[in-house]
Amino acid sequence: MKLNRRNFLKLAPLLFTGGIIADALAIEPNWIRLTHLDFRHIGAKKKIIHFSDFHFKGNRFFADRVINKINKYQPDIVVFTGDIVENKNKKYLPEALEYITQIKYPTFGIFGNHDPKNYKSIQKFKQAFKSTGGDFFINEKIDLGSFVLHGAYNIKAFDDIENKPKILLCHYPIVGNKKIEQPYDLVLCGHSHGGQVRFPFIGAPVLPPAVGRYVKGLYQSNIGPLYVNVGVGTFFIPVRFFCPPEITVIQI
Repeated sequence: MKLNRRNFLKLAPLLFTGGIIADALAIEPNWIRLTHLDFRHIGAKKKIIHFSDFHFKGNRFFADRVINKINKYQPDIVVFTGDIVENKNKKYLPEALEYITQIKYPTFGIFGNHDPKNYKSIQKFKQAFKSTGGDFFINEKIDLGSFVLHGAYNIKAFDDIENKPKILLCHYPIVGNKKIEQPYDLVLCGHSHGGQVRFPFIGAPVLPPAVGRYVKGLYQSNIGPLYVNVGVGTFFIPVRFFCPPEITVIQI
């Protein structure tokens, strides 16, 4: 068929649709976006890398890229806000945690809704994160000198009063609706995947529960400034559209 103007206009919708499908299936899911967040007013003089929702299902090439990118930016600490595997799948858990051990900087993590939470799995999580010099929290906290880091097991904000800056890791963004006496200086969440598929002017048509209005990016919430990382992995279908995987570099 001769490609004149009329034939091109006939083909244009197909080409456009094909481009969208190629982007959603092959380009965006593997394009890791780096987001920078400036919270230097906290005064801790630290660089944090935040990533979330690994949902490891055997894609070693992509997992290598995630870990290499984290190590490349030489953070003081790394934080992970849950869902290292999908649907509590223990088959991929050892390999997923092996990637955590490859992070060269102290890494602190919490559970997401997809992570297996039986006793043996908890011990494996603890061992992997501790091997980096960090820890895995189940409603725990640690004083890191210039700030205190809290790690929530579920939708929980701690009522602890701290005499230095405090940061909360919680998988579920809706934690921002809680009420506490002393707000956090920063709250870091995941879970939403940003909707994974987003449309201009509309946003995400589908979101998981326990997200609320905190879909992606930075919000002011009841418990302090809250940042929702859209995650590096995908849930169920390996598709992303207008919502590429994300690693967040935070200066505090």
